[in-house]
Amino acid sequence: MSSSLLSTVLASSFALLLASVFAADETLDARYPFRTDFANAHLPWYQPKPLEFPPHHSDRRIIGELVSADFIHRTGQFRMSKTGELVDFTIPAYGAINYLNAEADLRDVPLGTFFLFFLNQDANGGFTQLATMQDQFTMDAGHSFSYRLDEVKLGEGKLLTTKHSIPKKQDDLGKKELLVTPETRVWKGDQQVKLEDLKTGDELLYNLTGKTAVSPGHCTDLWIGAETHQLATEQQRKKFSAFTKTRGLPGWIEKTEGKELTVTLFSGDARSFKAGYLGDLVVGKEVKVAIANDELRTWNPPVDGERGSIVEVQKVPEAGYGCSGVRLVMTVGNMLEGFRAGRIVRVFGPGWPAKDQFFGESLMGYGYGALRAGDFRECMPKEYPAQFPFRTDYGNSHLPWYQVQEGVTPPRWSAHVVFGELVKADAATRSGQFRNERTGELVDFTLLNTGATLAVNTNVSTDQGPARFKDVNTSVRYRNADAPLADLPPGQRYRFHLYQDARGDFTRCSLISDEFSHLALNSLSYRITSIDLKAGTIGVAWQHPQVKNYNGDMEQPSDFGRSLLRVTGQTHVWKDQQALKLTDLKVGDALLINLHSEQPGQPGWCSDLWVVAGT
Repeated sequence: MSSSLLSTVLASSFALLLASVFAADETLDARYPFRTDFANAHLPWYQPKPLEFPPHHSDRRIIGELVSADFIHRTGQFRMSKTGELVDFTIPAYGAINYLNAEADLRDVPLGTFFLFFLNQDANGGFTQLATMQDQFTMDAGHSFSYRLDEVKLGEGKLLTTKHSIPKKQDDLGKKELLVTPETRVWKGDQQVKLEDLKTGDELLYNLTGKTAVSPGHCTDLWIGAETHQLATEQQRKKFSAFTKTRGLPGWIEKTEGKELTVTLFSGDARSFKAGYLGDLVVGKEVKVAIANDELRTWNPPVDGERGSIVEVQKVPEAGYGCSGVRLVMTVGNMLEGFRAGRIVRVFGPGWPAKDQFFGESLMGYGYGALRAGDFRECMPKEYPAQFPFRTDYGNSHLPWYQVQEGVTPPRWSAHVVFGELVKADAATRSGQFRNERTGELVDFTLLNTGATLAVNTNVSTDQGPARFKDVNTSVRYRNADAPLADLPPGQRYRFHLYQDARGDFTRCSLISDEFSHLALNSLSYRITSIDLKAGTIGVAWQHPQVKNYNGDMEQPSDFGRSLLRVTGQTHVWKDQQALKLTDLKVGDALLINLHSEQPGQPGWCSDLWVVAGT
């Protein structure tokens, strides 16, 4: 967004942070034909539409801390500062992250960071569609605020500051007490310095963690001086620019005519976008255009990317979240099937390398033998809904759900998958009850006799190379083995694959599986990156097993996500069938896990951790 629009958004953000960000008052504001956080409570919220960037202020704004990030599917979770509630979010193709006052990818953002989340409604009315998110550094720097250090009280873990704006000559905008810990990082220039190096008069920006309804949180990082602030922003901009150029500029196709494509490009920082890319996007220059999905993942750009030429560069109004203000008109050699209005593409500028995305991010890459059962392959019902004559969790909401037939194993993707905590089970009647995750609703279920089809890895611990799979039918999968219903411990979190009964309720279950099984079936594990037992958290990176590259050599793919796992004194730790203590865990350990589900007023936590050899 432009600097003026960014300032408008930031100004509103600060007003909302001073008041409740959850409820609109009775104020009327004729500028907006929808409900906002500060006015028009009598109107409905804005509903996202194809080929329309959500207007500014059409969102609900919620403060919280990022606790989970799936880099590949552009999804995550944050925990509300006010209530402690866990919130899922999805970043639409146009959605953007602003971190250190620059655009960023989920990979760039440390977990636990405090953000203001700008959310639109999904098709079910939930506020899950992320227009943008901003850390404290961005909210301050984007509005030219900084904090003059008045007094250092490290013995009390406090810094006394005055908020002000030097460019606007606003010398005193209020006092601010910043809390610090021995773990707080301090930056000056490109060097990390000590808390003891802070001096009265320093100009500070900061980021936060630990903010709740009863705690102001403490600083994870402090940046000293205007030059340091600018350097942090510029480094993040360069990092994101390099990240983007290797994947192509994302945008959606506005229209096609003959062999001509009109594409509006996405950006969460329109001013920097123009400064960074318009020099490459010149009329007459050759580009390559690759089809992508709404997660911005491409298939095989070196092969299926179509060469073209820029015939016009248009400036368009930065009308909403995610609009770069730049539209390209391009001619291409061939009109591909995916070149249709509303579809997402990636545009590689002249001289940019059009490479495959890394393993797991690409929709059609090397080494997929290791992910036959995986969540990271091309999702058929999502990408090709017309091939499915029933509704799925990924699409076809206009169609009825698949109706199970006696003696017939349901087809893949036909179940409605629900997470929940097992309350009770009766092996004799193959029935039971679970408590729905997040809502606490009790659901009765009966297991189908047919089970479900799973792709099971047949490798043993001594096997080398990629995983090998075979299809098996099973009804209960526990610790990656078939199990009777009676063996499932109650109180743990499971995936329930559900179908409708005669009344239309989802009570017929083809498969129950625990988290351990889901990870093992997908050849995935978690690698410990941080341990904070005082806070009851373990930071983990999500990792694939090694895969073969194009040269036939084994290599370790990049991490594909991160999360903070909650642990308690009741968490069990295992290695080689031996019980360990939480204090025996080390950074770098690979884990499989089982969980207790997130319930109203009761955050989820790990019931068991298994330390495993690699992946």
